[in-house]
Amino acid sequence: MSISTSPVHSIHEYANGIYKVVTFKGSRDPDNAYLRIPDATQHYDNKLDNSFSRARNMVLQYALCNSWDYFFTGTIDRAKFDRFNLDVYQSRLSQFVRDKRKKYQSQIQYLLVPEQHKDGAWHIHGLISGLPEDAISLFAPPAPQRLIDGGFLNWPDYMTTFGFCSLAPIRDAIATAYYITKYISKDLSQRQSDLGKHLYFHSRPLKKAVKASDVYLYNRPLDELCINDYDFCKTSMVYGEDWTFPYVWDGAEAPELLPLVPVVPDPDFQPMTIEPDFQQLKMEGYL
Repeated sequence: MSISTSPVHSIHEYANGIYKVVTFKGSRDPDNAYLRIPDATQHYDNKLDNSFSRARNMVLQYALCNSWDYFFTGTIDRAKFDRFNLDVYQSRLSQFVRDKRKKYQSQIQYLLVPEQHKDGAWHIHGLISGLPEDAISLFAPPAPQRLIDGGFLNWPDYMTTFGFCSLAPIRDAIATAYYITKYISKDLSQRQSDLGKHLYFHSRPLKKAVKASDVYLYNRPLDELCINDYDFCKTSMVYGEDWTFPYVWDGAEAPELLPLVPVVPDPDFQPMTIEPDFQQLKMEGYL
């Protein structure tokens, strides 16, 4: 059995002064480095949980580390595409965005999470940026009144190609980033034999978090904060401090820890979203 030397904590920097502190499980010895004994077994359920966690982590990274303009909801018109075939939709959407980048002369970016209706058909929610003003428009009759009154925007090129969509300007970037991760559900991850890589999909290139520091030596204040502070542990995210932890392997004296401000998303927050109502949209001539 091998034993590897690993950090006690790993700190990654997101955008806008947001950091994530990852605290690793294992033996802690105040006088020594963290020692990890690898577990040689991993059951299928654990793999599903890991896939779910990785997907949510990556969606949060892409959501926080990039600048987004709109929260996007898109549907698939049954007259245009097979609403049950996510592979075909993703492929055509990727080509569609490449074509619109050329047409608009704009670097359109997107981060999208598929969601199924009860009948198994797909629609998507996500984040988008780079759409020029002349490519979007306000909703007008005969669009549903809730779209008009709510200030939602239409992307006519998408609607012509795929089906109904709506765009809502982002009001709170951090809260919206956390909100989009809710669409990565455990039910979705358990269907990965059907979905494969489609727990989410995104344009390229997108920025990701970068490692700021590894903490190899035990530090009681930081360790206790990460383990015992409930608000901190819910997200592992902190902001409002311009810091990294300059700990080094040789055990050099570390500076006094700065206070950590936990990122605790408002559980009641919802961005301006419009859930597809297919019967109403069909009656209004949108499907």
